[in-house]
Amino acid sequence: MNSPDKKNLADNQPYKIYEFKKTNQSNISGYLVVSTAKLNVETSEDNSKSYLSSVANKKFFQSNDGEAEPSAQNMIEKIAKSLSSSPEPEIIINIHGYSSTPSDTETGCQKIYEYVNTHIQQPNKYIFIGYRWPSENPIKTDESGNFRQKLINSLSSLPTLLAINLVLGLTISIWSAIVLLFLNILSNSAVHFFTAMLILFGIISSIIFTLIILRISTYFRDTYRASNYGVTDLVELLRQLDCTVKLPPNKRIKLSFISHSMGCFVVTDVIRILSDVFDVKSINKKPDSDIGNVFRLSRLVLVAADIPVESILPGRANFLRSSLRRCEEAYIFCNEGDLALRFTSTAANYFSFPARTRISGYRLGNITVKHFNNKNDLVGYTPRYGVVNLQIQDSDKGYRLDNPYKYLEIRSSNREHRRLEEITKISENSVQPADLFTYFDCTDYKDEPQKQIGIVSDAIQKPAINLGNYIFLTWAFIRKSINNRDAQGVDTHTGYFEGDFSQKAIYELAFLGFQGFLHSLSIEGEELEQIHAFSQKCQSKQIQVILAPQIYQEKTPD
Repeated sequence: MNSPDKKNLADNQPYKIYEFKKTNQSNISGYLVVSTAKLNVETSEDNSKSYLSSVANKKFFQSNDGEAEPSAQNMIEKIAKSLSSSPEPEIIINIHGYSSTPSDTETGCQKIYEYVNTHIQQPNKYIFIGYRWPSENPIKTDESGNFRQKLINSLSSLPTLLAINLVLGLTISIWSAIVLLFLNILSNSAVHFFTAMLILFGIISSIIFTLIILRISTYFRDTYRASNYGVTDLVELLRQLDCTVKLPPNKRIKLSFISHSMGCFVVTDVIRILSDVFDVKSINKKPDSDIGNVFRLSRLVLVAADIPVESILPGRANFLRSSLRRCEEAYIFCNEGDLALRFTSTAANYFSFPARTRISGYRLGNITVKHFNNKNDLVGYTPRYGVVNLQIQDSDKGYRLDNPYKYLEIRSSNREHRRLEEITKISENSVQPADLFTYFDCTDYKDEPQKQIGIVSDAIQKPAINLGNYIFLTWAFIRKSINNRDAQGVDTHTGYFEGDFSQKAIYELAFLGFQGFLHSLSIEGEELEQIHAFSQKCQSKQIQVILAPQIYQEKTPD
């Protein structure tokens, strides 16, 4: 029987760990790690008692046949044992984004687990970990209740000053409107007075209603949870593994990440914390990939990243620059038509992000690749797909990968689009943050060219998506939200995980790396031949790629 101290320790553990069920075809172990942080700080009972019970679905996870649920420490020891016995151990962690329910996370992680066990035949090498931080969906029911309950909570939790202003503003506005409508005998000065009162207190009420809407959207609440719960609990998990796994000095565990939306904020902050700021190599801006006692940062895949474009710009303000250098490979999947990032995220971050211009406030998931030959000729442009920054120096062997800043841009209309090299000062003599990433611009991506609509946008192959296009794209997004099987619907934010090629690229780049991904596409040969074959494959899918110079170094003819 456990002592009270041990029981309290178990009840207050920062996360719980569930193991995915294995089948006869399973050769990769999988786990779901769930943060036990509460959605609301007032919740009296431990989050793991009610909230986590809905996560551990018997359909997906190993059951204990009525026995006590294994502690997180026991599960960590089990994972550590598998890693220690593996000749080339690797951990791949998947992190969900904003407004994800427990069911969404569970289903998404199960999908990845089934995919890798079907397509990646390397037993005893990988361990897949799905990580859930406490996110809240604005509409769906969770610990915070249904939408009606959330609205009641939003009103009841209003600070006293805002509540007084709301009641006073509504009351005066209503009475002023009644007076203006029914009392025509008022003098001009009285009419002016009541009109001014109606406008003034109407504005006050509107501002408070805007704050209530922002709260109901849960965006800022999720940002707080991601920063204070999601990041810290994941760091603690890795710290526990780092202390538990025993490896010889010359052996390291490769650590890779797949992250989506706000999950990209979680993973970049985790990498930043894991990077040792007192490491001499880090101070000299030449850090290696080794962190802690046993880990080595390997691959980073950011999908629809809800982090500032600043993260790939050079300069003092880029707080991720040194830590992201530690990753051996890094990838960004982006889309100009991502409505969640283009409108919702930028509007929400308008209040807090320190940008002077609108174009600097866009998110990394909205960055795009220039895809027309002459930006001044918007009528006769020619889209260019495949590896855009490949420059051939010799027909046989010579090539180089051009500076990504010349091709990456932020677009919001035909008139408002600027290349990154126009936004910031670029030094050609040193490695810049953008050089560390390979970019997949999926704005026009289609699995089958004959289809009328794309995977994450309308795929209209225009120099920029304008207001009219966004209206139609919004309608397609709504149709997809209502009926997931609607052939004319488009999921602009999470559709990457539904497309055949994009899904394959995301999962296999994370598990296998770039060379392994090329091998899965049956691409062999010399380096230039590989790049050409890969470029043609992306061209057939209408995807633009900026290949990271660090993956293929410049090669001049003999």
